[in-house]
Amino acid sequence: MQEPWTEKYRPRSLRDIIGNEMAVRAMRRWAESWTSGMPRRKALVLMGEPGIGKTSAALALATDMRWDHIEMNASDHRNASSIQSVAGAGSANQTFSDSGEFMSTSRGMRKLVILDEADNLFGNQDRGGAKAISETIRDSGQPIILIVNDYNELARKSPAVKTLAEKAVFSRLSAAEVMRVLKSILASEDLTVPAAVLERISANAGGDLRAAINDLQMITEGRTDFEHVDADALGKRNQDKEMQDVFRAMFRSQSIRDARDSTFGLDMTPDDLIMWIEESAPAEIREPACLAGAFDSISKSDVFLGRTRQLQHYGLWAYAKELMTGGVALAKAGSPGPGPPEYRFPGQFIVMSRAKGPRAVRNAVADKVAQYTHTSRRCALDSTVPVLSVMVKRDDELLLEMGRTLDLDDADVGYLLGVDPDSSRVSHAMNRIRGDAARAEDAGKAEKGPGRPRGRKGLTEF
Repeated sequence: MQEPWTEKYRPRSLRDIIGNEMAVRAMRRWAESWTSGMPRRKALVLMGEPGIGKTSAALALATDMRWDHIEMNASDHRNASSIQSVAGAGSANQTFSDSGEFMSTSRGMRKLVILDEADNLFGNQDRGGAKAISETIRDSGQPIILIVNDYNELARKSPAVKTLAEKAVFSRLSAAEVMRVLKSILASEDLTVPAAVLERISANAGGDLRAAINDLQMITEGRTDFEHVDADALGKRNQDKEMQDVFRAMFRSQSIRDARDSTFGLDMTPDDLIMWIEESAPAEIREPACLAGAFDSISKSDVFLGRTRQLQHYGLWAYAKELMTGGVALAKAGSPGPGPPEYRFPGQFIVMSRAKGPRAVRNAVADKVAQYTHTSRRCALDSTVPVLSVMVKRDDELLLEMGRTLDLDDADVGYLLGVDPDSSRVSHAMNRIRGDAARAEDAGKAEKGPGRPRGRKGLTEF
């Protein structure tokens, strides 16, 4: 197989980036601010949808500036210790040569730290990860680029990023811009593809350049004659098309193995897959007894998923997948549907998406209160947090004391006050909380003096 064209034709310089001129200019301005010493904002956030060139632009910037670089993925290094050990080490005041030799910045070159999927931090396994990102930026002596799909999610988890980092927004490319890139690749490969095919690929990509390049390589690999390539056979480049094919194959399987194997190519966890199957089953299975059997298998699969989450034993996923796929497919036997249905996006996802932000903030506040009061999250949600929310709206000093003691962030304070985290009231409160915390830290360092062991920080009662 040939080298992937997405790598072979990755832009080597910002001059080669197609589109997003404003984002590219912002990147250059930020990079040039490092040439005269340490800038005020040592990080840059590249935001935009997947596949539109954010990572390529970051690597191209490193090449243009003759910077070394280190990459890490925040979704793979999800807690404070791993982020600080990888990104923190890479962003220290010194750097390393390509051979690994230690060099001071006065002799060597800067090292660009690229933190991909920096907004993808969720759950208990990410404890401290968002805070570690802010601390890494503050302590860094090297430039840092954060790549995100959802800037608001990053800012909610690490509000300090708003003041610590510049921003550059990447947008999806137009079909014409995608077409320009595809034609350039064909010219380099000495290939000719009918214009209708290129137009279809460019339109189907929906601005996702990476997807378009992958599609072009797929239809050209191993071919010498492109005159009879059917543009309509390419289909629409999106996950819905993939879902239709996978679920159609799954529901028509005649064995548990075939049903299970038909879903192997899907890029989703069993927790997401079961919701798609649950939503699709009534459209496929009309016989009440067969539909009851299908939902019985789905419910048993959900039991295994629950045990997986509870025990952290992911080997149970295999049992869950066989029940949700093979069990449902065999329950359909003898109950043909009315025709090929259109499998729908799970309604539960829509509800969860709308509630994710407020629910996550609510739970974060409850966890902090529960840890301090030595109670459960449920107890904190049911009794303590509602009372505190009423009290802090009328007592600014209590709010400030809670902020210092519980290490509340902008989103937490906004939730307790019932206002937007970006409001002036939250901003005023957080400035006072952070100022008091900084003064307390300085006073503690002065009291301990050099070389003395650090004591354990106490909590102030409120």
